[in-house]
Amino acid sequence: MKKLFYLSLGVAIGVIMVSKARAYVKSSLPNKASSFLFSGEDENLPASTLQALIAEFSCAMEEKEKQLADKFLNR
Repeated sequence: MKKLFYLSLGVAIGVIMVSKARAYVKSSLPNKASSFLFSGEDENLPASTLQALIAEFSCAMEEKEKQLADKFLNR
């Protein structure tokens, strides 16, 4: 139970830190550079950050599953 608590705490802190960093970068860049880097994103940075992290995790998980399937199923 402690591990689950600390894992969820770490994920929450990570999302908050990335959201704060992205908001700082978005606000400190000139408008043209900011619109180029953050095009297509809504104003809800924590939600878009979490969606990007989930998408990246899913992609890495699928790649690892493919590697393991190739290694163990195609002997």
